[in-house]
Amino acid sequence: MARVLYVTIPAEGHVNPTLGLVKQLVDNGEEVVYMNVEPFRHRLAQTGAEFRAYPINEQLFVELGLSPTEYTHPHHLTEFVLRGMIEPIIPEVLRLIENDSFDYVIVDSLFGWGGAILGEKLGIPLICSATNFVFDKPVSHVIKMKEADDNLDVEALCERLTDTAERVALACNVAVPTLDDITRQYGQLKVVFTSRYFQPESEKYDDSYIFTGPSISPRPDDPLFPLEQLRSQYNKVVYISMGSILNKDIEFYKLCFEAFKDIPAQFVLACGRDTDLSTLGEDIPHNFMIKPYVPQLDILQRADAFITHAGMNSASEALYYSVPLVAIPLSSDQPAVAQQAEKLGAAITLDKEKLTTEMLKLAVLKVLNTPIYKQRAKMVADSFRSAGGYQEAADRIMSLFSKV
Repeated sequence: MARVLYVTIPAEGHVNPTLGLVKQLVDNGEEVVYMNVEPFRHRLAQTGAEFRAYPINEQLFVELGLSPTEYTHPHHLTEFVLRGMIEPIIPEVLRLIENDSFDYVIVDSLFGWGGAILGEKLGIPLICSATNFVFDKPVSHVIKMKEADDNLDVEALCERLTDTAERVALACNVAVPTLDDITRQYGQLKVVFTSRYFQPESEKYDDSYIFTGPSISPRPDDPLFPLEQLRSQYNKVVYISMGSILNKDIEFYKLCFEAFKDIPAQFVLACGRDTDLSTLGEDIPHNFMIKPYVPQLDILQRADAFITHAGMNSASEALYYSVPLVAIPLSSDQPAVAQQAEKLGAAITLDKEKLTTEMLKLAVLKVLNTPIYKQRAKMVADSFRSAGGYQEAADRIMSLFSKV
C-alpha cells in the first residue's frame, strides 16, 4: 500500500471534513502522515494517521492585520495565502519531511501555489483537498469584498506580493508564479467535500473533480449536552451558531433574544468559549439554552432550523440532516454558500448590515412553518448521501495512486 502526506491549514472547517477520508485511507491500508498545528494532534491521531506538527507564527497574522471581513481587494486574500500560509509553512513542511518518501500528497486548496510546490518538490501526484466550493478562477477573485478603499496602495501591495513570491520561489527552487496563480486550486484530482447538486455551476467540472458530499464522522471530543431537554417544553428546535467571526457579537445575540422571546420553540445558542453573556442576565429569554460549545451534529439531527453564518462546514452539516437555514453570511465564501442554499430552496438569506428584529423573526417563522424549506433541504441531503462520501473518495484516490 501507499504512503500518503496530507497537509491542511490550521482551521476547524478545513480539518474536520477530512477526518472521515483520512480514517478510511488508513483502514484501507494506506500509511498516512497528517501535518497541521499542535492543537489538532489528538483529533487527527484518532484517525490512525501519524500526526506531525508544523509551527505557525500567530504573531504574523496580527502583524498582517488581515481578516476576511476587511478585504477590499482580491490581492488581500493573496497576501493572506502567500505571506500568512505559504511562506512560513511550506518550507517548514519540506524540512520536516526531508528524509521521508511518499507516493502521493493531499494538500488543502487554500494553500494554493503552496500545494503545487509540495507536489513538484516531492515529485509525486498532487491531490487538492477542497473543503469549500471549487471555482474555475483564482479564489481571490470570488470571495466577498468590502467596499473599495480609496487609500489602498495597490501598487505597493502587488510589489510586496511579488517580492514574497520571488523569495519563496528562490528558497524552494521553483518558478515564480503570477499573482493570480498563487490562489489557484492545484492537483491532478480535486476531492470536493460537497455534491455536484450543491456545487454552483457543477457542469464546468470534469471527472477529475471527485464530489464526495460532506464528510460526516463521529466526534468523540464533543462536550456533553442534555439532548433529552430539547423537546421537553416545545415541539420545535432552532439552533444558532455563527462560527468564529460573529460569535462575539453581543448586539447580535440581543437581537436574537428580542426576536425569539415569544416564539414557542427551544433555541440552542452556541456562543463560543470566549464570549461572556453573563452581563445580559434577565435579557436572556426562558426558551434559550446557551452553551459555549455544543455537540453540533447531535443538535442538528434534532433541529428544525439553523441560524448560521453559512460557513461551508456548518451549512453542509445542517443540510446533511435536512435542516433548512436562516443564513446571515458575513465574509469569504459564506455569501456563495448562502446563495446556493437559497437558490435550491433550502435557505432564507439575510443581510447582516440591514438586519432587524422583525426580519429575523419573520425569517425563522417562515422556515419553521413552510414545509417546502424542509423538503428542499432534504433534496440537498439526498444528494450528499448519494455522492459516495469519504469511502468513494478513498477508493478513487487509491485506484489511481496507491501501490498494490
